[in-house]
Amino acid sequence: MSTLETTRSAVIAERLRAVLPGGDTRTGTFYAPFPVVIARGEGCRVWDVDGNAYVDCLGNFSSLIHGYGAPEILAALAEQLASGTAFAAPHELQAEVAERLRARVPSVEHVRYANSGSEAIILAIRAARAFTGRERIVKAAGGYHGFWEQVAVAPGTPGIPAAVQALVTEHEYNDVESLRAAVGSGEDVAAIILEPMLTAGGVIAGDADYLRAARAIADEVGALLVLDEIVTLRLAWGAYQSLVDVRPDITAFGKIIGGGLPVGAIGGRADVLAVYDPRRAGAVVHSGTFNGNAMTLAAGRASLDRLTAAEIARVNGLGARLADGLRAGIPDAVVTQVGSVVQVHFDCAAPPLRRYRDVNLGSERLRRFHGAALERGVYLAARGLMVVSTPMDEAVIDDVVARLSDAGAATR
Repeated sequence: MSTLETTRSAVIAERLRAVLPGGDTRTGTFYAPFPVVIARGEGCRVWDVDGNAYVDCLGNFSSLIHGYGAPEILAALAEQLASGTAFAAPHELQAEVAERLRARVPSVEHVRYANSGSEAIILAIRAARAFTGRERIVKAAGGYHGFWEQVAVAPGTPGIPAAVQALVTEHEYNDVESLRAAVGSGEDVAAIILEPMLTAGGVIAGDADYLRAARAIADEVGALLVLDEIVTLRLAWGAYQSLVDVRPDITAFGKIIGGGLPVGAIGGRADVLAVYDPRRAGAVVHSGTFNGNAMTLAAGRASLDRLTAAEIARVNGLGARLADGLRAGIPDAVVTQVGSVVQVHFDCAAPPLRRYRDVNLGSERLRRFHGAALERGVYLAARGLMVVSTPMDEAVIDDVVARLSDAGAATR
């Protein structure tokens, strides 16, 4: 039985169940019997409505790289709020954030904005289809590219028409031959879409040879390569693609480029993104009330400016410290880590984990470990995902390792 006092969370959970199916509006944040209800955050800590404090090792699933209340972001939001939140017109911030992305990521020539990672993926796939005149998509099993039905993590998900599922072919991550087989002759393939790191699939890094092979195969068959760097932009100044020397045709962005506000974007080849150019006959129509809105881009500009190459290296080092500490403190766990992103696994394949089928995100031990972590004041994803944010330092990481090592021992 949990020792966490959650009386107020339980009351609010009941209130939510009266108006939301299951009391939920975001599947990834749900866990039984009900999630704790968070009231506020500061730096790298959050407090729930019952007053329990947690070290926040989730950062809204990696989007809050600067934690809560970063002064630069608050100041940018306050300044923009006084001038207006959104306009039915272009504004200069759209250029400024796009210029920053282009300066960091060499494959980015032009940028287009949306309001979520899922929308960014829709933009990317629609551009690929319009540019190539083809329809089929090839993705990795366990690759998460948002809520859109054409890139669902699990084929056969209820509500997805069979005709839509037929447009998508899966292959095993980190397996070049499986990728080649999925592409086949490739004459109908519009895009190969990959995460450089399986994030929801267990924090599994993509091999450089695998990602380079994806680039070569796409070129061989005339398809586009789309890299989903919605999470992995945080891992390197030039995004993960710079670490493996792969230049995609389109890159999807989100999370940290919004400074904690809803955001999505794509960047890539100018000739490919030109399918959205409204000056062209037959241009792809893409509208959205809040696309590139001023508040998001004000916060995003501040977020990117604060995330220097030195800060990326520092938080990546803290990620390694966290992973090493957990491996020592929970010897029967498997811990995967890529830069500032870490995952704890139980009841899975022997390391190294290389593909989605190697993980066990439904592990009973993992469920109990998550509950024990909350009881010890560490907030992480129910599936074992953790991320490091810039307000953290070595003392915070060592404290988290101690608490989670105790959680591991308590659930062994």
